[in-house]
Amino acid sequence: MFASESPSSYDIDREKCYRAVPMRVLVLGLSRTGTESEPIYIALRKALVHLGYNGTYHGYAAAVEYPRDCELWLRAMRAKYDGTGAPFVREDWDLLLGDYQLGVKAVCDVPAACFAEELMDAYPNARVILTNRDTDAWFESVQKTLIANAFTRRASFISFLATITRSPNRWTRPVMMYALSDFFGGSFERNGRQVYQEHYDRVRKMAAERKMELLEYEVTDGWGPLCKFLGHDMPENPFPRGNDKQEVNTRIKEMINREVRRLLLIFAVLLSCLLLIILIVLLLVGL
Repeated sequence: MFASESPSSYDIDREKCYRAVPMRVLVLGLSRTGTESEPIYIALRKALVHLGYNGTYHGYAAAVEYPRDCELWLRAMRAKYDGTGAPFVREDWDLLLGDYQLGVKAVCDVPAACFAEELMDAYPNARVILTNRDTDAWFESVQKTLIANAFTRRASFISFLATITRSPNRWTRPVMMYALSDFFGGSFERNGRQVYQEHYDRVRKMAAERKMELLEYEVTDGWGPLCKFLGHDMPENPFPRGNDKQEVNTRIKEMINREVRRLLLIFAVLLSCLLLIILIVLLLVGL
């Protein structure tokens, strides 16, 4: 059996967190390259958790499991891309990624990969992993999953309602917009392939300059290269499998539907209160 990927807590105040364990691994490959991707690209997050990197932080952790994290991610995005506020430094990353309950020892996927340089500066003793994938296959996968779900009128409208009702999910979509738009120079469709190559070349160069250990990895490689790089014995379990396009789309829709249910409950309560007020007024008028 594989270790649990994440605890059940939904509402963590990162401002009260601190780092109790060292950051060991920075997986700086982009989304849909195998950090949790199609069946042929097996889930690296699950493998890292099984090897003892508890609470390995993935993009889904911010979007689904701990949506309040997106408040800090949004602060970091605005500082980097808009020049609003101070850029994040080690102390800020320890707040966001240093949950003493999880004991976060590894991060992977977007939004973390958007801050490759900042994280490598903050945690110079960590090992770096680059998950690789054919550029065209990666581009198509992102288009059919993340882009297809994020840039819709429904998602935009629900995000607006989440904001005005102060939902804990109100920061999620703005963070995704930075990750899927600003990170790619304003247009994923126009710049996606070029930014992908530039990101990987930049991480390789930064790792060499900082003398950080780097593993070029495809999840189809299985346990061997990963365990050798991290200094672990080979598990007896088969390498874990990831999720396909349908599951990714289902997860995103589930996140949206959860917010819709919350909004419907709010409106139902408000409507009930309004009807109660009308009834009381009618009774008073009748008296």
